[in-house]
Amino acid sequence: YTYPPSPFKVKQAKKLGIQVKTKTERSIPLTGYVVKPVGEGPFPAVILMHGCAGVTESSEVWSDRLVAWGYVVLTIDSLTPRGVKYICGREEAVPARIRTLDAYGAKRYLSSRSFVDSSRIAAMGMSLGGNVVLQVIKESISKNLAMEPFRAAVALYPYCQKPEPINTPTLILIGAADQWTSADECVQFLERIPPPHEMALKVFPGAHHVFDHPGMDMVELGKIIRYHPEAAKLAFEMIREHFDERL
Repeated sequence: YTYPPSPFKVKQAKKLGIQVKTKTERSIPLTGYVVKPVGEGPFPAVILMHGCAGVTESSEVWSDRLVAWGYVVLTIDSLTPRGVKYICGREEAVPARIRTLDAYGAKRYLSSRSFVDSSRIAAMGMSLGGNVVLQVIKESISKNLAMEPFRAAVALYPYCQKPEPINTPTLILIGAADQWTSADECVQFLERIPPPHEMALKVFPGAHHVFDHPGMDMVELGKIIRYHPEAAKLAFEMIREHFDERL
């Protein structure tokens, strides 16, 4: 999905004597996978943003889990439509700032579906998808796109960088032993987020990257990826509570 400039951007450009095109020259149709609970709804919904390996079994497991909790789930594939399969270690191939538009495009799409309650849409992402979530919740992003912010957000083991004012209740979950992303940086990130905000952080002792996916135990690019059952169980409970209270 691509967007025309927001009214704010058009206004600012006119002040500078710049004529802004209101139509985008080129767009990329994205692939998405929608799963919904039984019934007509309308249901609350969660937009799921994958990690650096694209839509994987972990994405599918989370989709099934969220649907079982009563949510419509739209999993966005940000890589395949762009001719990319894997961006681990080369994240700028499809940067988070671009995928932020994917998330808001998905939100716009879901808002048009009769089985979705457009006022109750959340964003959730894992790893690099968590980075996207931390972009999506920025107050400046929704304002510049002239769109309503998400109702809630969850970021699993993201890179926590560049804190800015946010407008979405957000839960960050990360392992203390994560070698891909830094729990300490997330602690500092939360401390630097300008108030007021609704952001909570949970660091799980002994947990590694992808601690939430049963059976995961491997080393990739020299870094551990490993399931942690105790952390996963508590994470599931916290995420469900976070969404149930806000959606």
